[in-house]
Amino acid sequence: MSYTEDFNTWKESIEAVPDKETRLPNQPVDEFAASAETLAVEATKDKVSLSTAGLDENLIDELVPLAGALRYCQAEWMSEYRARQEAQKEWLEQSPAAFEERDELLHHFKFAYRRQADVLAKVRRISEGSGRRDMIQDLVELAVIGEKNPQPLSEISFDATRLQGARTLSHNLSELLAQANGSSDESSQTKKLRDKAYTLLAERVSSIREYGRYVFWKNEDRREKYYNNYKG
Repeated sequence: MSYTEDFNTWKESIEAVPDKETRLPNQPVDEFAASAETLAVEATKDKVSLSTAGLDENLIDELVPLAGALRYCQAEWMSEYRARQEAQKEWLEQSPAAFEERDELLHHFKFAYRRQADVLAKVRRISEGSGRRDMIQDLVELAVIGEKNPQPLSEISFDATRLQGARTLSHNLSELLAQANGSSDESSQTKKLRDKAYTLLAERVSSIREYGRYVFWKNEDRREKYYNNYKG
C-alpha cells in the first residue's frame, strides 16, 4: 500500500485527534517512522507474548500503515514549508524594486496633480501607508488614478505604460506575499495533520514498547528491542 493510500485509510482518525491532545514530534519524523516500522517487525515476532500480557495486537498491525500515513503528512508539510521559504526568498529579492516604483510614482503624481486638489488629496492619502500590503495596494490605486486622469501625466512626459506595469507588479507581488506568509506553523492545517498523525503513531509505539519491556524484563536481548534508541 502506498503512503497516500495509508493516509486515506487513516485520514478520519487523524483528523479526529483533539487539538489539545496533539503532540509535537520530539525527534526527526522520518527517523521516528522508521523506528515504528522496525518496532512492528519485532513486535510481530512477539505478538503472542504481548497479547497474552494484555496488549491489543491490532496496535502492532497498525504501526506500518500509520507510519506510512505519517510519512505522507510529513511530505505534504515539508512541501508547503519549502514553497513558503522559496516565496519569502523571492519576496526579499523583488520587493525593494516595487517599493522604489511606488515611491517614484508618488513623486511624479504629486507634481502632476499639484493643481488638482481632489486628485492630489487621494495621492497624499495613498502615500500614508508604508507596509508591504500598503505598497501592493498603492500600486493598484495609483494605476487607477493615472488611468482616470491621464492629461496631467502626459504634460510631464510620464511614461503611461508604467501604469499597467504597476497593476501587473501589484498582482504578482500579492500572490508572492500570500505564498511567503502562508499559514503560520501554528495554524497550518497541513502541519496540524502531521502532528496528529504523529500523535496517533506515538501512542501506539509507546504502548507497545511499554508492554515489551514488561514482558521481556528477564530477557535483555528482547527487551532492548522495545527501547527508544533515538539520541537527540
